[in-house]
Amino acid sequence: MGWISKVLGFLTNPIADLTGSYRERKRIAAETAANIATAEGELKVARLKAKARRIENQENNDTDYDLIVLKNRATSLMDEFVILVFLGLFLAHFVPSLQPYMQGGWKAMGYEGAPWYFEFAVVGILVSTLGLMRLFRLFWQGRKAAY
Repeated sequence: MGWISKVLGFLTNPIADLTGSYRERKRIAAETAANIATAEGELKVARLKAKARRIENQENNDTDYDLIVLKNRATSLMDEFVILVFLGLFLAHFVPSLQPYMQGGWKAMGYEGAPWYFEFAVVGILVSTLGLMRLFRLFWQGRKAAY
């Protein structure tokens, strides 16, 4: 009987080794896939947390900027001068007798109408005068989306 089990073992052992290694490879592949899925999930969570921290920092920085601007305005007359100049230019666009001069001035500088930086300056004045950094950020994001 001993020789029969040796012959049967000789014939069945390679098959058993093949099926065992196949099962082991499947187990390793399943563990690897689970580890990859876990790592991808952790990466997404880390990215979302980082984005939330950036937004929170940005909000805090905007608030700090607004407070600094409002505090600095109390000690300077230059702000009022710049505001008056741009307010005058802005209002001149709405006075019918001045409109040809405004249009001619912009054309002389190579623009069809008021250039983007004029609009930018007016918004900047609103930001500096009223402490509206959040408004400026929304405006600028809207401008970038338009181009």
